Amino acid sequence: MITVLIENLELKTIIGMLEFERTTTQKIKIDAKFQAHEFIDYALVCEIIENEFNKNKFVKVEDALNYFCDFFKKKYPTINYFFMKIIKKEILQNVDVGAMIEEIF
Repeated sequence: MITVLIENLELKTIIGMLEFERTTTQKIKIDAKFQAHEFIDYALVCEIIENEFNKNKFVKVEDALNYFCDFFKKKYPTINYFFMKIIKKEILQNVDVGAMIEEIF
């Protein structure tokens, strides 16, 4: 089985709970992995991720992770493995922080 990889997808988006995070875009980095018994177009996946971030303006990184896990499982029903990591690049001065999700279906 092939694993589709997306590494170092960088976006500027609204994400976060703090007041300034609700009005100012910040840089995030996304890594993702998919395994499925069907073709997954990684260019389309990148486009979807960017569009959904722009549309949803997530409050928490965890909300975004759960959203994308559900979204891609519905879009690609044969997915049997999903991984996504979202890193906030600019929220703290000397460190990158974030969260990840890993699901086996």
